[in-house]
Amino acid sequence: MKIVIIGNGPAAVSAAETLRQQDRDCEIVMLSRESVPFYSPCPLAEYVEGSVPKAHLFLRDREFYARTGIDIRYARPVTRIEPQARQVWAEGEAIAYDRLLIASGSRAFVPPVPGLAGTRGVFELKTLGDAEAILERIGIAKRAVVIGSGFIGLEAVQALVRRGIEVTLLEAREQVLPAMLDGEMAALVERRLVEHGVQVRTGCGAERILEGADGVRAVLAGGVEIPCELVICAAGVHADLSILEGSGIAANRGILVDKRMQTSVEGVFAAGDVIERPDAPEKHRIVPNWPNAVSTGRIAAWNMLGVVRRHPGLEAVNVVRVFDLPIASFGVQTGDTCLRWQDGRGAVRKVLLKEGRLAGGQLIGEINGTGVLHEMMKKGVAAERFGTDLAHPGFGYIHTLEPLRAVTWA
Repeated sequence: MKIVIIGNGPAAVSAAETLRQQDRDCEIVMLSRESVPFYSPCPLAEYVEGSVPKAHLFLRDREFYARTGIDIRYARPVTRIEPQARQVWAEGEAIAYDRLLIASGSRAFVPPVPGLAGTRGVFELKTLGDAEAILERIGIAKRAVVIGSGFIGLEAVQALVRRGIEVTLLEAREQVLPAMLDGEMAALVERRLVEHGVQVRTGCGAERILEGADGVRAVLAGGVEIPCELVICAAGVHADLSILEGSGIAANRGILVDKRMQTSVEGVFAAGDVIERPDAPEKHRIVPNWPNAVSTGRIAAWNMLGVVRRHPGLEAVNVVRVFDLPIASFGVQTGDTCLRWQDGRGAVRKVLLKEGRLAGGQLIGEINGTGVLHEMMKKGVAAERFGTDLAHPGFGYIHTLEPLRAVTWA
């Protein structure tokens, strides 16, 4: 059997390794649009900052593919999928398959702001190539503008500040981290940014990129020109669906899959940042993160081999660190009940309940136990009985032969 995998990220590699562990004879062809082995994009900001060396980004070496019996083809972006012919097209070549896995990941979203695309000195921070280009530009940059205050934007801000660059952060919505935090919690993060010299402008989107002889010279926002030599666009990501046209593969925000990672087309599976599951938190939402990519890639591999495995559900915990301040969130931002804990050092924890069950959490400064709370939410545990202990950083639970019970400690 010949299996073609589109992608070379965590979903693709997780699938390939699972396939090889279970079947030593199947042919595996991996098509990568990049020219480097499997690496983690998570520490790219730290690489730009200078705290993580380039070598530490790579999770597999170039020899990994040969050792594992994977035919890796670098710089081969797929342009078309033809399920009826069971083939994909890459760089003008048709590549046949018996089973296909689409694990092409997500792309940075670039808003339709004049000059944002194509101006020298304007970058995303999604790939190793992006990070390398930013490092080159840092040599001539004294001032930078970061557009977007999601976790990638805030990591970029931190990296640039630690490089000695004066940074202005633009957020079109009324607060930083709008997808993660409510207004009160976001204000704590904004204060942290300001303490480190960041100019934070919320409710203020970029209107135009202004170009000079050396590339970007300013960003127009709120009618004011903000001088800069470097811009990082961190306005979010979206599933890369560019190769689906004419394929008949059903998609919405992402490729629609069932619990087996099967798409609407027989023999075609999808995994990672490119998928959308109807049972995801906030129905029909893509949840692009590393744990989901790894787990969905593994499930897809099993099912491509004909062994039925079902995915238990996507993880939707967001964690970021802003100038050493840890922040975590999951679920909704409002509920019927809000349980709160805080200490005298600025740590605040909120746990939200709906109809007596855990529905969300926001934790700043002290994020111990986030995974426990998220698991309780996923399982629909009746949590009201635990009272304010739920918000305490010492709260945990253990499984016994009896029903779920709480354990708290000082």
